[in-house]
Amino acid sequence: MPAVTSSADPTPSALRDTVEEEIARLLAGSRPWSRWLEQAARHGRHGFVNTLLIAAQRPHAADVRSHDEWRAVRRHVRKGEKGIWILTPEGRTRAVFDIAQTAGAPPPARALPPDAAYERLRQAAHALGLRADPDPPVVREALTALALRLGHRLLPRHTASVAHLVLAHLGIRATHLVHPPVRAWAADAAAVISAGDRILQAAGVVVAELEKVRAAHACLEAAHAFFLARARRSGWVPDHLARRGLPADAPVGCAPAAWRALTEHLRRLGLPDEAIVAAGLARRGRDGALHDRFRDRTMFPLRDARGAIAGFIGRRRGAGGGPKYLNSPESALFRKGRLLYGLHESRDRLAAGARPVIVEGPYDALAVNLLPGHAGIATCGSGITPDQLRILMDHCAPGAARPAAPDPAPAGGSERGGPADRPGSGGPVEGAGIVVALDGDPAGRAGMLRAWEALRGLSAPVDAAVFEPGDDPAEVLRREGPDGLLRVLRNARPMADLAVDAAVERAGGAPRSPEERAAALHAAAAAIARMAPPHVPRQVGRVAERLGLDHATVTRALVEAVTGAPARPRPEDR
Repeated sequence: MPAVTSSADPTPSALRDTVEEEIARLLAGSRPWSRWLEQAARHGRHGFVNTLLIAAQRPHAADVRSHDEWRAVRRHVRKGEKGIWILTPEGRTRAVFDIAQTAGAPPPARALPPDAAYERLRQAAHALGLRADPDPPVVREALTALALRLGHRLLPRHTASVAHLVLAHLGIRATHLVHPPVRAWAADAAAVISAGDRILQAAGVVVAELEKVRAAHACLEAAHAFFLARARRSGWVPDHLARRGLPADAPVGCAPAAWRALTEHLRRLGLPDEAIVAAGLARRGRDGALHDRFRDRTMFPLRDARGAIAGFIGRRRGAGGGPKYLNSPESALFRKGRLLYGLHESRDRLAAGARPVIVEGPYDALAVNLLPGHAGIATCGSGITPDQLRILMDHCAPGAARPAAPDPAPAGGSERGGPADRPGSGGPVEGAGIVVALDGDPAGRAGMLRAWEALRGLSAPVDAAVFEPGDDPAEVLRREGPDGLLRVLRNARPMADLAVDAAVERAGGAPRSPEERAAALHAAAAAIARMAPPHVPRQVGRVAERLGLDHATVTRALVEAVTGAPARPRPEDR
């Protein structure tokens, strides 16, 4: 029986005959399996049999839906268009129409760049129990590899077919995947139909998780717009910013005090409760009802390396209830150890050579951003992690991340020359390296030393802006204005100084005996041994001066710390 055409009004038996003919072509190899996969990527939600029927009647159909389904997305079937006939689960015929047969609102774009597609698939895989590298060296290869891992977990006999459909859903062409001939795995039409349905079902599991991830991201974007709009109408947020010396129009949102204001807003946008919870924007109470996670707070978005909102940090209004700062909950979307507030917003400034200033909170970052040549980056209450540092360096201008190695400095001098060469003074390293500007309380000082553990391997200058107890960048800005804050940052000292001084203090501080001096030297040498080479000459000079030793003695102790073996004494020392 010839294939059904769109001009016919066929019976169910005629449609089944068409299906048999199409399957016979697949078994014979005259219709490659990859051709069916291309059709399944477009029409798989209609089931295996109907993918064959749609392709037989309209080979180039892109998106096939019923009259009602098109109306639901604000499109209508043009008058006079002939239907594409498919079979319902009950075996009756039903007409559907391709998007080319309709008019109305443009369909949403679905293709993603490879890095964004990988991140979406990584988040979906996390929900399915698979962990993947968040930063693969080659994104396209990692994307295919992850799709194949998911395919193998869900349907081992048809791994590549499942991966093909998953990649197609993300807008990624999968022509590089290899598929065996149908005869190699199917003996008859029943086996082909069974395999086709199982492939669609397995791919559908991944697609369903991808859609949940997409909906969660839509919730985050909608929440950000909601918070910004509420801030403009709240009255108290602009006043609050102005009292801190910050611009009233700074990109700060507001979560209202109501229990369900955001949840109800997202529901009105058609976003499901499951996605609202997955996005970390609401939680279920004991009665099962959703309650907004953030209430009566100033809101700051945290974005991933691609600029997509991953979550929020909300600061309590005044001395109200709850923690001072509240983060989105940890999830596949929100990983606090990989996020930095202000990084995306400062990307152009960093690329132009601005010096990154690592601070603790979002208000501190906004304060630093008022200064020329600086970019405030907030860790939001946690020490900077290696992941955060790597992402930050990826955003910095090459000169800021890896300045030229400095010349060795004399004893007690700086490896970067005199004051004219200090960052912020207009010297030749203006904008190079990193400043850490944490709070001036004991916790902030301890945070400085923890930050050094992540930063000590950098060859770039790493400085510490030391604040008075109780001060931080936002407080200095409020009290002294931008000039006062700039003055503190320009007086920053090498962070390696703090690390070595802390090591000496732990060993006794001011040694009075040869044994105490030896202990202090050993502690200082151990700290210096872990630094990048450009930081070493200055520290050798400082330790020699502080302990009353010559450079050779300190250098020998450093060699011993690096190699783990006593340095061979020079002839004159024997």
